[in-house]
Amino acid sequence: TKTTDSALTGTNLRLVLGNMGIRNVVVTGIYTDQCVSSTVRSLADESFNVILVEDCCAAGTDELHNHELAVINRIYCHVMRSDELCAMMGLD
Repeated sequence: TKTTDSALTGTNLRLVLGNMGIRNVVVTGIYTDQCVSSTVRSLADESFNVILVEDCCAAGTDELHNHELAVINRIYCHVMRSDELCAMMGLD
């Protein structure tokens, strides 16, 4: 059960991912500037490789969304569009 902004804080998600040998995590969600950003930062702090799918997230305004993407891109994650992710995974 998620009770904070980050999906890792107060949950066993980090342990589950680690026990499964997962090192790469794709993140989507609501409130790019809040919960999504917190989760991305927590995952990066735990040494996961994080991709944030920009067109699968949203914030209260486009300005908030775009600003947060610019802040966390290449520091905590790699921001890309869903079509770029699909192409990278060979799903195009």
